[in-house]
Amino acid sequence: MKKTLLAMASVLVLLPVLGTSTTAQAASWHKGSPKITRGTWTDKAKFPKGAMYDSIHISKTRFAMNDADPVLTHLRYKKVGKRTYKFRGYEPEARKYESTPKIHFTKHNLKMNQYGHYLHLTK
Repeated sequence: MKKTLLAMASVLVLLPVLGTSTTAQAASWHKGSPKITRGTWTDKAKFPKGAMYDSIHISKTRFAMNDADPVLTHLRYKKVGKRTYKFRGYEPEARKYESTPKIHFTKHNLKMNQYGHYLHLTK
């Protein structure tokens, strides 16, 4: 009787441990950039010739904001939501790796909030 109770108790204790499975880490950093994000994204407002405007250029290996801002090379990305990505890359001027804020993409639009400045750019 004691052996039966001991065996049942050990099965009840081990069952949850053996029944759990490990899941894959879905939010890992991938090399390059997703195809939906690539291209030149600019402000949809009309600007006079020579004026500064917001723009982002994303290629497979580079991320550049405006002409004066630093460029991220050796680009990696992480999917953080539905059509929402975060990029990470090496910034040669600072000699360190930097990350971007979350950026939401649709087929022709890009939305991001950087330092309280909301950007809505089009392709």
